[in-house]
Amino acid sequence: MVSCHVERRNLLTAPLEEMAEYGVSDSPTDTGGCKAGNKMCSSILEQSEKPPLAAMPCDICCSEPRFCHDCCCILCSKLINSEHGGYSHIKCEAVVDEGYICGHIAHIDCALRCYMAGTVGGSIGLDAEYYCRRCDARTDLVSHAARFLQTCESIDSRDDIEKILSVGVCILGGSQKTSAKRLLIRFESAIAKLQSGTSLEDIWKVEDSFSAISTGAFDHGNAALEVTNDEDTLNVRTSSGHTLSIAFDHRSESLRLEDEIEQVLQALRKSQDSEYKMAEERLHAQKNFLLNLYQQLEKERSELARCASSADPNALLDAVLNRVDQIKRELRKLKDMERVANGFGKTSKGILKEHFGLETQN
Repeated sequence: MVSCHVERRNLLTAPLEEMAEYGVSDSPTDTGGCKAGNKMCSSILEQSEKPPLAAMPCDICCSEPRFCHDCCCILCSKLINSEHGGYSHIKCEAVVDEGYICGHIAHIDCALRCYMAGTVGGSIGLDAEYYCRRCDARTDLVSHAARFLQTCESIDSRDDIEKILSVGVCILGGSQKTSAKRLLIRFESAIAKLQSGTSLEDIWKVEDSFSAISTGAFDHGNAALEVTNDEDTLNVRTSSGHTLSIAFDHRSESLRLEDEIEQVLQALRKSQDSEYKMAEERLHAQKNFLLNLYQQLEKERSELARCASSADPNALLDAVLNRVDQIKRELRKLKDMERVANGFGKTSKGILKEHFGLETQN
């Protein structure tokens, strides 16, 4: 198991002079304008590619001498390293103004040390996320960590692979997100295989749980009793002499089932939210209609009172009585509609069809 405990230190006041260890130029003008004198600065390497959104001008950290918005960590002021796909840093791409993103960069390690990355409790409340000190935006780190696997597959150094995967473990550890939990299992499994001497090619092989069973390839009636269980693989020798390997991982299976149930519950919540919204709209519409009828009744009653001594008040009286009957009908309709309080599934099909426009199957 990889330990993510790191000693917290004051990274925000790291001296800029230490940047000399990165081999920067003494003069910013030698590097085409990078204030940090970084010959590998993205502002130079990517100057021919105009980004979709420009970085927001900053007059705080970016006003410091030798601090470059494009290649210096906002937390320690040192240069970032773009080796291995830039896994070791994260860029805040939150839109902070029309046509502008934050654009500040931080080392993942610095952010972890400052409790601004990973899963952090308390008032900040991060769940496999990065919190930008400059603009307060949050960035999901699961997708960032997911790229580590593809990066590692292209690396031949076992030490570098383990280092990258260990960063991923620190990012994902403690997360409540199903996607993060599943990815964490893959990272920890890969690290365990690395440490046990498994070949790099075999480390990245991912087998489906119970694949042999799901495809019907395993017929237990014809299988011999010779069964071996090697950690995550069950080997069964059949009567024909063939050995079937059934790969399984109870942790992955548990996460798969958890994810499946979560999706069902989300779909149910969405369905219930939709029903609730429909009921809310229809009930309020009926209420407003009734209030309008009451206002009309009050107006007609006033007219009847003023014309009581006239020669023919019968027409006004009939209008009042008809309005009263109409209100009674609409009140009964409202009472029927209110039966959805027990849930749409327990409400009669006639009410759902007549008052909510829902066609139900028999």
